[in-house]
Amino acid sequence: MPRRAANVNLTDARRFIRACQREGIAFRATLQPGGAVVFEPAISPAPSLQDDLDRELAELEARNGQG
Repeated sequence: MPRRAANVNLTDARRFIRACQREGIAFRATLQPGGAVVFEPAISPAPSLQDDLDRELAELEARNGQG
């Protein structure tokens, strides 16, 4: 029984990885159940507004001796 064709071949994956490394782009690869590989940028989430408010509150309490 012959194998089915690959969705992504090794040459394509290497080309993508080298290009990302050359440009300094972080990425992640996810293997899907059907055998497909999904390449996507690994973007760190932006700090939320709540984090900023919590940090400001902690600094204010530290300055005023509360907390």
